[in-house]
Order: sequence, then C-alpha cells, then structure tokens
Amino acid sequence: MKSYGLVLAGGGAKGAYQIGAWKAMRELGVTFDAITGVSIGAINGALIAQGDFDRAVELWNRAEVKDGIHIETELKEPDNLFSFSNLPQIFREMVKNGGVDVTPARNLIAEYIDEKKVRDSGIPLGLVTFQVSSWKPVEIFLDEIDEGLLIDYLMLSARFPGLHTQSPDGARYLDGGVYDNAPIGLLRERGYNRFVVVDISSMKGMGHRTDLSCAEVVYIRPNDPKELGESFEFDTSMNEMRMKMGYLDARKAFGKLCGQAYYFRPREYAKMQDTYGYKACVELEKLAAQCGVERLEVYSHRKFMASLLAAANAPEPPEEPHEGLTSSILKVAQPILDRAPEELVRKIRRPAKKEPFPLARAALEQFAESRKRRLPRAAAE
Repeated sequence: MKSYGLVLAGGGAKGAYQIGAWKAMRELGVTFDAITGVSIGAINGALIAQGDFDRAVELWNRAEVKDGIHIETELKEPDNLFSFSNLPQIFREMVKNGGVDVTPARNLIAEYIDEKKVRDSGIPLGLVTFQVSSWKPVEIFLDEIDEGLLIDYLMLSARFPGLHTQSPDGARYLDGGVYDNAPIGLLRERGYNRFVVVDISSMKGMGHRTDLSCAEVVYIRPNDPKELGESFEFDTSMNEMRMKMGYLDARKAFGKLCGQAYYFRPREYAKMQDTYGYKACVELEKLAAQCGVERLEVYSHRKFMASLLAAANAPEPPEEPHEGLTSSILKVAQPILDRAPEELVRKIRRPAKKEPFPLARAALEQFAESRKRRLPRAAAE
C-alpha cells in the first residue's frame, strides 16, 4: 500500500483514539513518509515514529490524571482534571505556582519515548506550539530541534492553559492547537500531498488552516466526537473504548468496513441496501442509536437487524428522577435544581423527542416477517 503523511490532531485524553487508528493502519500495511501532530497528537506522533505499538498501548494504559500531575491537595474529581469541581484547586495552583505541575507526566512520557529511536526512524516528525511572548506559532520539525530536547518540545505543544511546563528558552508557550489543531500545512510545505488525518477535535475541521485542494486525504474521525468524552478525562475504560472506536473508524476510512454510525462488512451492508433501500438503511442506523444498540461492533445484516428488533421491542425502563444529570457541571448544579420551580426542572429534564423513522420500522417489520417464514423451514430440515 502507498505511503502517506500522517496528521494527528490535538485533543488530550481523546488521543487514545489515534492509537486505535494506528493499530488498524498497521494491520492494513499503511506506512508513513512523515508525521505532524499537535499536543497529544505530537506525543502520539513520536510514539508512532519510533514504531513500538505495544509500548504506546502500555503508556496509554498508564495514563491517569493522578499519575501525571503534582498537586498539594487531592482532586475532587480525579479522573477529569479540568472538571468544574476541580477548578478552585487549579486556580490556586495557577496563582501560587504558575499552574499545575505536570513533571510526572513529562517523566512518564520520557520513559516511553526514546528520542534516539525517533530520530533513527528516518520519519520526519513535525509539531506546533505557540509562543506567547512573540504571539506567534512555532512550527518545527525534529531535525530543527537540538538533540535531547524532543520531550521538552512535545510538552510545549501540549501546554494547555492552567498547566505549568518549563521551556528550554525560558519563554512562555501555549498548546499548539490554539493556532492549528491539525498541521497539514507543515507537510504541504515539504511537498507532501497525500495525507491521513486522524481528527479528534470537538468540531469537524477545527483548526485546519491549510487548503486541501489537489490533495489526497483519508480522513479518520468519530461519527460523533462527543462519544470520546472530555479532553482531560483520563480513564482506563474510556481509553479502551476510544482505541476500539479509532480502530473501527480507521478500517471504515480505508474501505474495509461500511456504515455511517455503525460498522458492517461491505457485502453485508450492500445486502441491506439492496433489501431495504439506502434511505431505510440510514434510518435503521439512527433508530439503532436511539434504541441503544451497541455501536462498537462489526455487524452482519441479520445480526444487526435482530439486535435492533430486540431493542426496539424492549419495554422502556422507568424514568429515573435525575436521569441525564451526569456531567460534572450538572452534578454541582443539582442543589440549585432541587430548589428550582418544578416546571423549570421538568423542562430541563425533558427527554429528547423520539423520531418515528417510518422506513426503518417498515424494514424491521419486513425482517421480522422473513424470520417467521424461515423458522418453519429450519424446523422441517
């Protein structure tokens, strides 16, 4: 398979998705002529350049907030650094120490990224950070960085406001994502026109400063980026889910799987479209999401329809009194809601309107009828 330039967007803890995408691309034989990244994308880029997938997974399995920072008092919400509950502590660290000390994170990254291996790989590695004093971006490749300073520059590229990171030159820097969260331009300037972009931004195309005309692009991105969680939500189970999603989305981007929100073998998806029509298939996936059918699984035609039929016919669970109030902000706001007028609370908690999806339901009825016809034949055989 032909080689590509790899572009890895920033997104904090969501970067586990990129490791899952790398796993799929390794299996497909995709190779990279050059890599650029921002923030966590730069860190993942260094891991990919040195070529040790198992070490990369091991690092992500160890990625937890408590092991990446030094803070005087225990965080109220230890799995999500910048949660609403933790903001007072972070503000105190900013006033007292210039930000949260991330030396433990730097040491952990240095344990897993071998600068010599990255340099010896022969794969150009570029990154972006933003210098506050000059108010200009710093777009730089590894061959322009003095030996021994790769980890420092990776940390500068990921220098989110509120974090305290030492710089080699004493200047102040910010996360490179404030300038360009997917540095395709770095590769275009070096003559590359074929890219794989693994985008974990909250918004599609966020920060893409470069025109993609006359370029060949394989664009890997979650169907719904919100499923990746928050940028500083470092959690082992979330990381496993992110890697699985990245793996499946990468296979879909390279044509090995089909579907929009769900994943199907190409022949199985073609069979569904021939049987029900493409518009009905679109509705079927939307109905499956509405009914809570497991998404991160590769489906055959029959397995998907059987799962959806069971979910669509399942009785609805009784409404929980505080259903939907799961985010940290709403948890903090719960006492206020409890004191709010009943009508206001009812409006806030009103469940999302369920769509009818008539084509999907007609397809389900057709599938159910075909199953009934098959059962007597199977029993007779």
